[in-house]
This record gives sequence, structure tokens and C-alpha cells, in this order.
Amino acid sequence: METRFREEQREVLRYEGGRLAIGAVPGSGKTFILAHLAAGLVMRLSREASGPGDDREVLVVTLVNSAVNSVRSRIASIIRQERGLLPYLGYRVRTLHGLAHDIVRERPGLVGLSEDFGILDERVSAAILRDVVENWLRRHGDMLLGYLHPDVLESEAKLRHARYRSLPDLALSVAARFVGQAKDLGLTPDGLGDLLSGTKAPPPLIVFGVDVYRAYQRSLSARGAVDFDDLVRLALSALERDPDYLERLRHRWPYVLEDEAQDSSMMQNKMLELLTGGRNWVRVGDPNQAIYTTFTTANPEFLRDFMGREGVRTQPLTVSGRSARPIIDMANALVNWTCESHPVRELRDAFYPQMIRPAPPGDPQPNPPDDEAFVFIHYGPGEKITPERELQLVADSLKRWVPRNPDKTVAVLVPENNRGYQLTDLLRKRGVPYEELLRSTTATRQAASDLYTVLSYLARPTDARKLSAVYRDIWLPRHPLGGDDAQVRQVAKDIGRCRRVEDFLWPRPDSDWLADYVTARGDLDPVIVDDLDAFRAQVRIWLSATGLPIDQLILSISPDLFTEPADLALAHKIAVVLRGMAAQRPEMGLAGFCEELRIIANNERKFLGFGQADTGYEPTPGLVTVATMHAAKGLEWDRVYLMSVNTYSFPSGRLEDKYRGEPWFIRDELNLEAEALEQLEALVNRRRYVEGEASKRARIAFAAERLRLLYVGITRARRELIITWNMGRYWDSGQVNRPAEALIALWEMGYGRAGPSAR
Repeated sequence: METRFREEQREVLRYEGGRLAIGAVPGSGKTFILAHLAAGLVMRLSREASGPGDDREVLVVTLVNSAVNSVRSRIASIIRQERGLLPYLGYRVRTLHGLAHDIVRERPGLVGLSEDFGILDERVSAAILRDVVENWLRRHGDMLLGYLHPDVLESEAKLRHARYRSLPDLALSVAARFVGQAKDLGLTPDGLGDLLSGTKAPPPLIVFGVDVYRAYQRSLSARGAVDFDDLVRLALSALERDPDYLERLRHRWPYVLEDEAQDSSMMQNKMLELLTGGRNWVRVGDPNQAIYTTFTTANPEFLRDFMGREGVRTQPLTVSGRSARPIIDMANALVNWTCESHPVRELRDAFYPQMIRPAPPGDPQPNPPDDEAFVFIHYGPGEKITPERELQLVADSLKRWVPRNPDKTVAVLVPENNRGYQLTDLLRKRGVPYEELLRSTTATRQAASDLYTVLSYLARPTDARKLSAVYRDIWLPRHPLGGDDAQVRQVAKDIGRCRRVEDFLWPRPDSDWLADYVTARGDLDPVIVDDLDAFRAQVRIWLSATGLPIDQLILSISPDLFTEPADLALAHKIAVVLRGMAAQRPEMGLAGFCEELRIIANNERKFLGFGQADTGYEPTPGLVTVATMHAAKGLEWDRVYLMSVNTYSFPSGRLEDKYRGEPWFIRDELNLEAEALEQLEALVNRRRYVEGEASKRARIAFAAERLRLLYVGITRARRELIITWNMGRYWDSGQVNRPAEALIALWEMGYGRAGPSAR
């Protein structure tokens, strides 16, 4: 069948060269048209080929690996079915970091790397950075105490908690942002050190940042490795140092097509600018879907600036067939209200003023009918909704809706992972089928937690409390005894009081803890005694395996912990990942692997390579997708719930709002990440630093991103949209969150008032 295109899409396909900016609204088919444009350019290069040795390619650059696979398969299908060419020749699809790797790997000597240089994945680089930060805090931690709140400094208990529990995690976040920003600016540790040495009384955060950056890079160099941020910086350096090499790459890739251009960073922007030489560069993106600015160095202003440049042709894709008209109207109303009426004037440029238009009659992708549309905002003036009540409302609604709509897709989108975990726990208890697109799945977290419990003991085999945890949390659930539960629980506690663990595990005739314990108790059930004997035999086997490499140790323990094939497969994946970490960090002992498992089990960091979000995801009818709004970008469902749309998750820039970057133990509502980056900018540009100004700007930047995140959430819905809010977990202590300013504004404009919330 002949492919049908909208007129806006046909305009894109008429591209023959030059610089083109495509502003694409949600659901406008940007990936579809990008693939067709790439296929057309491949056909053109094929016709122009000078002979078999012509190696020219169309280069397509995108953001994430799952998008690479999707775009590549689309182009291959078009080339094979519609163009009659070999499907995988004449083009290359890469992530920005993958492209940088290609460039550096081809000429590593240009940037001072050996031919066999390694690339550390995010797990390893994060672990190295954590070690560096902890070492710095042990030696120089007092330098940061001046940022603590006076109430904390006056309380010994609060100070101990802040200094040894809260501050290290915050310092790690500050360090990660500082190092990432320094690399995006092309700054080296030595260069920053020289600038710092000429500064009188530098602020503590810049000293911390430069020290950590220097030690972190020294650690990478000792391994002969680089991290992902280094790749782009080094690729740009290679292109600048060798004009002949640059010219060869420009010849090889005469056309560069960039997807998700709103998420480009300064360094990535410079790399593509240099690679294209200002010639054939097509940038596709939507500034209104720029939702990573507070987590990465991405900045939608680079795309906006490109759109306004002289010599750049712009072609918007404004027609969308994804959503029903009431949902489109709500998304447009959010943009209009923000641009024209937001009460905080600095937020009125949070959106690019581009409206979504529904598809005209006869369009190849028509919008769902209006009579199938349902939009509801669960809000009423004066209404109070606790976090628990919001969870119940959504779970009750899904419990009714899912069985009646087995052929429909549905998602619950949350601002943060933890809210998603709370919902999945409730859905599981109510028997509602679901799948997760969160930082890690429930199964992954549980597998990591079980392995952590066992390995944590094996790393400290004389710790009776850790042995008690293994018995209580690992052994007993897998070997239920029945009978007197209170007696079993008491036995677990008593194991934790064992003075010499070896007297239990390897008893001698004159020192057998178990025999003495049975005698002392007198009434111990013989079944429990036999179980304790079997338990210590199992622990001995585990201890005998601790000399194995970490992956073999995991694989040895796993059959004793897991019986389900899915759990065993997860354990195998964990073993593979930890083996990779061991290869890149030979000094990493069993305690280090335990820490990695603890981080995963506690949801503190994503376990890369796990879950469908890493490889591409398609919603399944009849299953509830629970995802963050960030993970939902690029996806769509028939019905969508947006949860926790309150002033904490979606602040409006007002002074009374609470902000995630301003923890309770830091004085004057400072955002230390923002202040560290401001001190970096001030150092490099030799200008005066004013404390607090960066924190104020960070509030506005975060509020702007959260408006765009709400827009992304709304535009995931095809037919039905429900928005809820809650007062926050501290509502009963007087810290009450309000409905988000945008939610109230949309409700007051008449959006989402019709229909019962539980439909």
C-alpha cells in the first residue's frame, strides 16, 4: 500500500540539503517522517555513488539505545520494501555517545588514549565517584558544615544524622553535577586547579568540586579508561585537532539527522556543529518536551537558538492524530496559560508557543472520536486528599476499569519512582495485573535485596546480627516450620546475640552454641533444632564459596535462594553485571559488591540493562503500566492517570513552595548543586559569586521543567485522562502541599470537570 503523508510531512520530505529545524508536537509522527527522510537520502546517495568504494552514509543521531533500534528497523523496512535496496547499507544510526565513541575509537592517539582504552559504564563510574567523595569528606568534611542549618548545628543528634547520613548523599549529587558540567564546558581538572590557586578564599563548594574532579579523573586514568561524559569532550577535541580527519568524516556523513534535539547539551551541540560544518544538518525535536534539564547538562535553548538562526529553514509538524480533541485542547490550554498568564512571570517562557492541531478529515492517522474522550481532574476547592487516599482512588478505579477493557492500554504515570512503588504494592494486593517502567522492577529489587542480605553476611562472617538477618529474612521464608511463630522469631533474635558465630557454625566438643542453646531453652521444638542444624550446614557451604569470583559466587548461591525461572534469570543478570564491575574495578571487594546491591535494592539508582525501558517498550492491553512521566516520553496509552500533581512535585516558582534540591538540613533554602555550578561559572569567567542567586534561578528552572513534564504526561493519553493530587506525606504535621497551580488553572478554565472520578 502507498504510504500517505500529511502536507507538513511532505514538506520535510522535499528536503534536499542545508540546515532544517523541525519542531514536532507530541504524536506528529516525527520518528516516522525522520525514517522516511533518511531512506530518501540513502536512495539519493546510492544514485550519486561514484563506485563500489563510495562509503558515504546518512548519519542519524538520537538520544537513547532503544530509539536507535527503533529508528534503524524503520529505515531498514522502508529501504527494503519501498526502495528495493539492501536494508542495512548507506546509513548509520547512533546515540550521541555512541557517535562520540566511534570518533574517538578511530583515532584514540589524537586525544592521548591508548588503542585499548576502556569505557566505564555508569555503575562503575558512580562507584568510583562515591569512593572519591567519601574519602574527601573523611579528610575535609568540616569545610561543608557551614552550609548546615543552625538548628542542625545546635543538636548533636541532628548534626550526627546530617553529617554521616544525609550530607554524603547530597555531596555525591553535587559532585556528579559539578563533574558533568565541567566536562560539558570542556574544562580539565588541571585547568580548574590553576584557576583556583589564583583565587583568594574560594567558597567551599568550588574547592570540593575541583578536588573531587581531580581525584576522579586520576582514578579513571589509572584504569586507562574514560566515562561517557569524557567521550563527547574527547570526540570534539579529536575533530578540532585534526582538520584532515574532520574533513574525511564530513565526506563520509554528508547528511546528519538529529532526533530529540531538545535534549542536546553544549558539548554535543558543538560536536554536531563541527561535524556538519554548518551544511546538511536536520534537527528534529520539541522544546516543550525538554524534561531532563535539571538532571543532565541538556538545554533546549540550543534547539531554540538553532530555529532562529539566519539560514536555517524551519518546518513545524503541528498535526497530531494521537489524542482525542479534549486532551489536545487541555495540552494547548496549559501552554497558552503558561505563556500568557502564569502568575510567576519568569515562567512564561517555559514553553515554545507551538500548538497541537488535530488531524483533518481523511487523515491517515485520525484522532480518537470525541465521544470516546474522557478528561477528569480530581479537584474541588477546599478538598483535602491524603497520599493514601489518592492511592486508593486510583487503585479502585483500575480495579473496576481493567476487567471491562481487556483490549485497551492503560498507564499510571508518577513524578517519582517511590510513588510508583507504593502503587504497585497496592495493585498487587488487589490482584490488578501490572508491569513496571520504574527505576527498577519489584522483582529486580527483591532479588538484589535477597542477594545483599546473604553477601552482606558473607563479607562479615563473624557478625551475628547479619547471620540472624539471613536466618530470619532468607532461610525461614524458604523453609517454613509452622507451629509456634513466636518461638521461631525468638530463635532468630537469639542467633543475633551469639557471642562467637564460629561456635554455632563450626562447634567443638567444648563450645557448641546450638547444643548449649537447646539445653538452656529446654522447651525448644525438635523441628526447630533440626532446622537450625540444616541452616548452619547451608551457611558453611556459602562460606566455602567466598573465594570464587563474584559472578561464580552469585551463581553458586542463587539456586538456594530462588526457584522461579524469572528469579534465576535475574540473578544471572546480576552476576554478569557485577562481573563487569569486577573487571573494571579489580580492587572492589565483597563489601563493595554488597554496597552496589544495597543501592539497587533501596531504589537509589537504576540497574542499567534491566527492564524493558532500556531496550524498547510496547504497552500491553489488559496490563496496567506503572511508569514515571520521564520514562513515558515517546509512549501512549488509551487511558492515562497522572498522580501527585501537587506543589511539591510540580512547584510554581512561589516562595512558599518546597523544592527537591533544598533539603531540610541545609541553611537558607540553598540548592547546593546550583550553588556549586554557579561557583564553577564564576571561577571560569572571573566574576563575583553571590550566594543564593543560583538557588533562586534553579527554582524557576525546575518549575519550568515540571510544567513541561506535566505537558508530556497529558499528551501520553489517547482517549481518557485522569489527574489526581495529594497533600504530601507530612500533611499531618502541618506541611500541606496544595494542588499544582497549573492543575487549578486548568480546572478553573473548565477542563476535566465532567464525569465521576472513578469511571
